Amino acid sequence: MWPRAMDQSDIDRVAASFGRAVALAREAGFDAVEVHAGHGYLISQFLSPATNHRRDGYGGPLARRMRFMREVMARVVKAARGEVAVLVKVNMRDGFRGGVELDEAIEVARTLEQDGADALVLSGGFVSRAPMYIMRGAMPTRVMGRLMTDWTLRLGLALFGQTLIAPFPYSDNYFLQDALAIRQAVRMPLVYIGGAASRAAIDEALGHGFVAVAMARALIRDPAFIRNLSTADGAAAACDHCNYCAARIYTTHMACHHREPPPARLRA
Repeated sequence: MWPRAMDQSDIDRVAASFGRAVALAREAGFDAVEVHAGHGYLISQFLSPATNHRRDGYGGPLARRMRFMREVMARVVKAARGEVAVLVKVNMRDGFRGGVELDEAIEVARTLEQDGADALVLSGGFVSRAPMYIMRGAMPTRVMGRLMTDWTLRLGLALFGQTLIAPFPYSDNYFLQDALAIRQAVRMPLVYIGGAASRAAIDEALGHGFVAVAMARALIRDPAFIRNLSTADGAAAACDHCNYCAARIYTTHMACHHREPPPARLRA
């Protein structure tokens, strides 16, 4: 399908769908929902000047780029009825030139606080432009390509993989400095994400006032990591951030290469 800009009926329909999803979660007994407004998905595309080229009331200055997000939040908060906590995942930076930067992210955070979000999950990156800004490290594009059935995608990844999916260096708590700027700008609860894969990193984030930390790869490598934090052997996750798990997610089931080694044809 050739993409087109959403018209007003599309925008109204999708905003209403967010509300219906939250109502369904509330009726099913969930304690919380998370609205994804980051990583280059739909709300993020409206927020980012790199993808939002609209000339109507939803494009241009940040206040207009936030309009769709605010309409979604109005539906979500109404559907939550104060019975379901509403978390929103947001980008602090898109991770490439021309995208959302920290100054705009602070205004987005303040607006979400005003519009009734109960907490923010602070992240960054754009899946179509800067995917490794989210996870850090390098993507094993050879593994990714060999798992794909489309030969053109395999060839493209073989020739240009490390250019198309540029690496970003990994370090513990790699989003912390940007997250602290958001922490100073709002009073609402904030969830930290990004490189919290050791007891020391988790303690550092919590010590700065974040109410929780989120993680993924550490638990893919060792589902018992949280339980093991109470032991001397559990001071740090065993994950080596090779991103083999991420290379598989669009073509097969999720797995860590330590727990499920790659097929022989992918090892070379």
